[in-house]
Amino acid sequence: MPVVAASRHRWSLAPDGHPRPDAPFGRGPLAARVLGRVIDGAAHVGSRVPTSVTSPLAVVGGTAEWALRGTKRRRLAENLGHAIGAPQRSGEVRHLVRAEVVNESRRSADLLWAMGKPEEFLATVDVVGAEHPHAALARGHGVVLAGIHLGGWEVAAAVPAAILPTRTSVIVADNWLAWAIQHVRVAAGLGVVYRSASPLHALRLLSRGEALLIFGDDASGAPPRLHVVPFCDAYAGLPAGVVSLARMSGAPIVPYFVIPIGPRRWRVVIEPAIDPPARRGGEAAEREVLAALAGRWTLAIRAQPDQWAASFPIAWRSTP
Repeated sequence: MPVVAASRHRWSLAPDGHPRPDAPFGRGPLAARVLGRVIDGAAHVGSRVPTSVTSPLAVVGGTAEWALRGTKRRRLAENLGHAIGAPQRSGEVRHLVRAEVVNESRRSADLLWAMGKPEEFLATVDVVGAEHPHAALARGHGVVLAGIHLGGWEVAAAVPAAILPTRTSVIVADNWLAWAIQHVRVAAGLGVVYRSASPLHALRLLSRGEALLIFGDDASGAPPRLHVVPFCDAYAGLPAGVVSLARMSGAPIVPYFVIPIGPRRWRVVIEPAIDPPARRGGEAAEREVLAALAGRWTLAIRAQPDQWAASFPIAWRSTP
């Protein structure tokens, strides 16, 4: 194959080495590779700009996004209203929505810094509860690190490799944004598992005693199996993947949060493990454990609702 044709073929493949012919126009593997180069350039520049410059720019950028993206405002209003138990049209919720969008912009600025200067990030990050995943791994079934979109897990992508004695993989969307940043995650020591992959792949990782990082508040993409459990001030249909993998593998579930505590200052909070559902307990056991996990998530969200990036649909219900 001629060199030019071979290069063109390589650029048409996703990071797993396979084409994605069904990807939307302009959001395929080629676009992802171009975006990846742009991200690398932005990280190189952004990590070298002082916070006295990046912080005001983040406020301006976040405010502009808040003003322009009506659909995002409405979704955040519904979800954050449940987070604080207030009507979504209330002034309190409107203020919270704007604060979250601005905070998202600040998190993006810190992400570029963490990508450009990973050693500096690791030297300043505060890790609380590192003993909990170690104790869970000692049981010999791997561990499920169960997060939500609170704060910025991506900023702390290098933390699991730095504190755990085993490999950690993260389950992510199978789209051009995930492909564009995959090289950054791999460089930070993370394995990548696409949501579109068979659950058997994730189970194999857990069976080898590895850690699996999963986010349980977002049901976007192909419709997942849901369990309806108490969440925030109501009930919600949350993806069953976290508890299903734990039940089938016997892996303990360890809640995992990454929270900003100041400009370019972050804290990773790792909580005590929740036992997996009984192997033969079926959906009833899964639902019980997911309810306990959703209770932990609720407490974390209520502590910092302006850091919950819940701009995705959640299946809220008033009754179980």
